[in-house]
Amino acid sequence: MLRPNQEMIVKVLKDRMVSAKDLAKMLGKGYTEFKAQSMVLTLARKGLVDKTKAGLILHGTEMVKFLDK
Repeated sequence: MLRPNQEMIVKVLKDRMVSAKDLAKMLGKGYTEFKAQSMVLTLARKGLVDKTKAGLILHGTEMVKFLDK
């Protein structure tokens, strides 16, 4: 079962590609770019988000190495 903000990320990333900064803005107050990236990583590891899109969002961060683990 997903929380509403996780469902929103899954829906947005199914339709189009957005940056982590844009995701943080969509999620609202209290969400940073880092937290959005972390949520994308978690959802990609669960198979709910395309790993290619997640890799693009996480590009240049340390989190990208955990995508396939």
